[in-house]
Amino acid sequence: MVDYSSKLFLGFDLSTQQLKIIVTDEDLKPLKTYNVEFDSQYKSKYGIHKGVKANEEDGEVISPVLMWLDAIDYLFTQMKQDDFPFDKVVGISGSGQQHGSIYWSHEAESLLNNLKPNQDLSKQLTNAFSWEYSPNWQDHSTNSEASDFHNAVGKENLAKITGSRAHLRFTGLQIRKFATRSHKSEYEKTSRISIVSSFVTSILLGKIANLEESDACGMNLYNISKSSYNEDLLALAAGVNSKIDKVDKSDPIYEKSIDEVRQKLGDITPITYESSGEISNYFVERYKFNKNCKIYSFTGDNLATILSLPLQPNDCLVSLGTSTTVLLITKNYEPSSQYHLFKHPTMPEHYMGMLCYCNGSLAREKARDEINKKYKLDQKSWDKFNELLDSQKAFDNKLGIYFPLGEIIPHAPAQTIRAILKDGEIEKCKIGDEFKIEDDACAIVESQTLSCRLRAGPMLSKSGDANKEESTDEINEAYNKLIDTFGQLKTDGKDQTKDSLIARPNRCYYVGGASNNLSIINKMGSIFGPINGNYKVEIPNACALGGAYKASWSYKCEEEKKFIPYDDYIKKLFDTNDELKDLKCEDKWIEYFKGVGMLAKMEETLMEVD
Repeated sequence: MVDYSSKLFLGFDLSTQQLKIIVTDEDLKPLKTYNVEFDSQYKSKYGIHKGVKANEEDGEVISPVLMWLDAIDYLFTQMKQDDFPFDKVVGISGSGQQHGSIYWSHEAESLLNNLKPNQDLSKQLTNAFSWEYSPNWQDHSTNSEASDFHNAVGKENLAKITGSRAHLRFTGLQIRKFATRSHKSEYEKTSRISIVSSFVTSILLGKIANLEESDACGMNLYNISKSSYNEDLLALAAGVNSKIDKVDKSDPIYEKSIDEVRQKLGDITPITYESSGEISNYFVERYKFNKNCKIYSFTGDNLATILSLPLQPNDCLVSLGTSTTVLLITKNYEPSSQYHLFKHPTMPEHYMGMLCYCNGSLAREKARDEINKKYKLDQKSWDKFNELLDSQKAFDNKLGIYFPLGEIIPHAPAQTIRAILKDGEIEKCKIGDEFKIEDDACAIVESQTLSCRLRAGPMLSKSGDANKEESTDEINEAYNKLIDTFGQLKTDGKDQTKDSLIARPNRCYYVGGASNNLSIINKMGSIFGPINGNYKVEIPNACALGGAYKASWSYKCEEEKKFIPYDDYIKKLFDTNDELKDLKCEDKWIEYFKGVGMLAKMEETLMEVD
């Protein structure tokens, strides 16, 4: 029997394939989870597969918005049948899949304000949308729009302004396609545009909510440094950019169109603990929520993930799945076209950096399979691969670039390159006497980790205590030797500095499938060399949990009428002995300066780039 004796918080996670709600108490303890999988419940009604409708011809991938409304009612009904005490819920927040856009009709506000508790949301809000779908993050139908954004302001400059280069899924590109190419008439009938996080907030409030600032960074429209929309990018979204669309800025249509898209997007609420308002009367009457239950702004799914752990400035969360994703907390706004930077959802003057690699487990598994084939072992066994990883005592001057799929970071086609460092020179080689198939085990894990280390460095270099201990003779000697051997190092066309090359994470946390392989994460930890340790952690339902924690923190701040640093709040209530496992990795951080230089030069001189 679940103990619901205290105040309760709900965390939502609206992902591509399901809606999940997690219940936590005042001590951040998860009490119960509810979820509905869209395919199992709505496949025939909405014609979806894996939560979406996809058009292979043009790359469009979309989600039915009414299905999400059905899912909200479905889960609340399930909770009601479970005798869940809605009246004890004092705060709700959560996450939505990032970048998706929702197009409200001119009737939307009135319909939201006048919901009848005896009817389902989807039935009452059918006419609340000018278009009944939302582009999914998998959508890749906006190649022409991506070119337009890059041609208008430049790829690196776009990243400098918005935190990211143009990505096909990003909201600004999707709006431009919607307004100028695919749905012109629907755009004209659109009163407001939400992103998925602000859409769920709006439903719970019963009125259209402002965009939440951290998630709004994923639109390619928002100037992060200035905390305001960028006019040239708004003009692109509206189809009146002077360079791309040849609309003169003195033409009245230019200003009119920019004002229109700005009005549709609405204001962006700065990072805050303050609530967006109380829950809609619809939920009070239908499910018996307390009318004073506060709704706190939802954020994006990756942003919610970092809220589910006691992450402090300079901490890194390394997710090891089919792809590899590194999330890090930084004070340093050092953007690049190769990764993402978003404002942190609960820590003012901080950012979340995000590195997304396409080749993660797939590449390691391919190396494992070839090694097992040579030794006539079970193809899926990691025993030999791990034995080779564990037996390496020092970096052996062998490294590889392993991209069975085209890579995102760096932007490059599929390729495999192996190389050896000899007398300060990098020699490309094939499998043979000097570079054996067994060497792939270490070389692939090392190269993947070194790529993360190289690209995280600039984000960490000016941030907090990242280099508080980096003035030792040993480190200076290693750095000087690195430069003597390899000269000036560049990553993605930008010079690395001493600060960026000697920056270290505070802590590293490892999650995802491959984090269960201790040989892999021990090797990674020895290369990252975080100042305060490596930790393996299990965080099921991270996005929903992060939402519940955000609601709990916000509620506490409002209760005490002051801003409580989020990392302090989470740290105090997080039992690290139960949740985190310290890996006690051997620290070979200094030794891998040589690997840092080798990979940087291999990328610069040997690799094919798109």
